[in-house]
Amino acid sequence: MKILIVGGGSVTEELLRIIDLKRNQVVIVEKNTSRCTDISSKYDVLVINKDATDASVYTTDISMSELDVVLALTDRDEVNIFTLTIAKLYRIPFRLARVRNPRVAELIRELGLGVPITSPSIIADLVRNFLESISAPTLLAEFDEYKMYRITISETDKVVNKKIEELNLPEDIKIILVFDGSSLRPPEKNLRLLNGYQLIVLTKTTDVLKLFKG
Repeated sequence: MKILIVGGGSVTEELLRIIDLKRNQVVIVEKNTSRCTDISSKYDVLVINKDATDASVYTTDISMSELDVVLALTDRDEVNIFTLTIAKLYRIPFRLARVRNPRVAELIRELGLGVPITSPSIIADLVRNFLESISAPTLLAEFDEYKMYRITISETDKVVNKKIEELNLPEDIKIILVFDGSSLRPPEKNLRLLNGYQLIVLTKTTDVLKLFKG
């Protein structure tokens, strides 16, 4: 994909660290010269040293019609809204913005500018997921005879500190993914389940509470 990222801060750098830059062509717009130099030295991306509100960025420096994704990740809501507005005018298929103000996020949704991401709401949602699935598995979906649950491991659970291969789970129970608090991980056999890990489990049985919690 061809991706435009507006803003070269910590969120952008973390994104560059984890996405496949060989499969994705990334252009970054950042007004801070030292940040541009730092990013250019670390990652194989095109960095444009300009303010994102400079119209020439979109009319001269970048071929907007070739973009698949626009990510507005600056720490200024007004700049991110401006970027999404430009991207919508050019009919970029996917548009996302980092937003601080919840009211701005609502405005972005109402105007159809793109997807607003607010850090407080994301953190709150993650915490809620942990709280809801500590005492009992949370049912996420049903597929015919199978059910998908989210389970949060706590210090008192029977499976805590055990490797997945040591659980000896029945054949009809499969751990699909493991969330360690910062990233999703494949359920490798030697992965040790620590306090706070979340499991996405697919199963036919309804008694998963006993199997994981004891």
